This record gives sequence, C-alpha cells and structure tokens, in this order.
Amino acid sequence: MGSPSIAAIAALASTTGGIVTTAEIVAADLDPRVAERQVRAGNWQRPARGVYVPRSTTLSGLDLGHVAQRLAGDRVVVSGLVTLRELGLRWLPASDDVLGLVAPDVRTPSSRRVVLRRTKDLDELQTWWRGGVELAPVQRAVIDAARETPGLRDVRGIVLGAVADTWADVDTLDAILATTQRNGSGLTRRAIEDARRGAVSPPEAELVDEMLGCGVPFYVNPELWLDGRLLGCTDVYLPGLGIGGEVESVERHGSDDDTETTYDRHERLTTPGLELVHLSVRRIRRDVTEAAGHLLGRARLRRGMRRPEPPGLVVVPRGPLLR
Repeated sequence: MGSPSIAAIAALASTTGGIVTTAEIVAADLDPRVAERQVRAGNWQRPARGVYVPRSTTLSGLDLGHVAQRLAGDRVVVSGLVTLRELGLRWLPASDDVLGLVAPDVRTPSSRRVVLRRTKDLDELQTWWRGGVELAPVQRAVIDAARETPGLRDVRGIVLGAVADTWADVDTLDAILATTQRNGSGLTRRAIEDARRGAVSPPEAELVDEMLGCGVPFYVNPELWLDGRLLGCTDVYLPGLGIGGEVESVERHGSDDDTETTYDRHERLTTPGLELVHLSVRRIRRDVTEAAGHLLGRARLRRGMRRPEPPGLVVVPRGPLLR
C-alpha cells in the first residue's frame, strides 16, 4: 500500500475536481485506509466524513463549498460567511467552516468543517454561482452568518457592515429572520435593532448601549444641515444641546486623506457653534462607561448656554430618537 496506491487515489481525485470520497475510492478498487494514513501524516485533508482532499494547502471557502456538495450528495446552497467573503463584505469574523443549505428531506448530518442546515425555502432562493458553487443571496447569507456566529461584537460586525454598505436593509433582514427558527436568533435580532437605531459599526452600537437610559435624548448618525448646507453626520447627536460624538477608528480615519476629511468635517460642524467630542474605539472598548460619561459631561456643560444650537439647524434622523 505504498506510493502507487497514493498516486492512484490522487489521480482519481484529479478527475473529480480535486476531491474524492470513500465511496469513489472503494468503487475504483482502491483502499480508503491509504487516504486515512495520508490524512494522519498531514499530507492530505479530510474536511468532512468520508471526503478527502489530496493536498495539505489551505482550503478556500469555495473549496469547502465543493466539499459540502460531495458530502450531502444533493443540492447544496452555500450561505453564511463563505458567501459574504466572496462578495467582499467587511468586518467578517474568521471561520474554518462552511454552511450549506439543503432541502428538508436531506438526512446527511453535518460533519467536521461542513455545517448542513435544512431549509424549506431552498427552491425560492435567488441564488448565484461562483467557481461551480451555488451561493445564497446576500441578505439570506447575512442572517445565516449572524446566526452561526457566537459573539455579539462579531454579529454586529456582520449585520451593521452589510447595512452600512447597502448590501442589506433592516426590514428585509427582519423578514428573513422571521422565516428561520427563533432559537439562537437573539444576537442577530439585537444587531438588527442596532441598525434600525442608526448604528453603522460595532463600537457605535456599544456606545449607544451605554447611553440608553441616560435621560438625555439623542440620535444615531443623523445628518446636520444649516442654511441648506450639509454640515455632516455625527455618530451620535444630542438635539437641543448642540453637541455630537464621533467614534474614531483606524479603519475610518487611519490614512492621511481620511484624517484630512475628519478635520474638514470637524471644522464644518464646529464653526457655527456646535461641539464635536471625539472618542477612540480603544477608549470605548477599554471603558465604555467612561467614554459615554465624558460625552454626557460635555453635554451637561452646554445646558447653561443661551443658544447651544445655531438658528436654522435642521437635524435629519437616520433612526428614532433614543433616550
């Protein structure tokens, strides 16, 4: 059972897209134990039960999509993080697995790196193809990815990034979520509510969480207009007090051009008498209570001003007024 058997199985895999199953090995009158020994030696991979990839290099999301197809032996629509990565969405957590949607009558269980989920509306999905893999529509993939992700911060990254970059909208996400099992949907529902409030990033949502119940009304990401001119958007704005909060991050303000844009926006907002408090992501993550307290403290100082907002200021909300 030496090199000839190894080469024979590898050659068989080359005729089936670089992936070979135990059943195919047996049908070719070869010994599947050879493949198992190659997996134990680290030369080959077995990403799912009875499915072998005769190479050791990293498998892409589409590679795993093909593995899911071979495992289930039926129609598999790849959803979740693999689909979102193919579309280039941001703020996606790392994952070594692939999520495959299958028909309700498929009885193949999930295995190792392949998670299979039975869904009644498989035939209704407006799917698309890439690299021989059938992929779920983006908004369904957002919901599936969020439901399969354990941490709130990562779930917020998936949902808020998709909404902020107009890949998804909150009403459609709500409608899709309503068609799935309620168990395990709590974090996804919370992230959708964050988006409905107007948050466009996880740090903003964390700041909003802390400010809720503070007794001071505020908007999340409203547009501020003065005399028909857009001054800009602030991550949070306290109407009637003329003060906004800006969550700064390396991603949004890390380059020289972004920094210049930040300075320009700061000048446009503060010239007519508004105040803009800058809060770093690091500060929020280190102590969000302190960060929110700093902003609210500045707001209280403006309560004594005769005219904290310039006359004619128009606030165009992105979400509801929060308290």
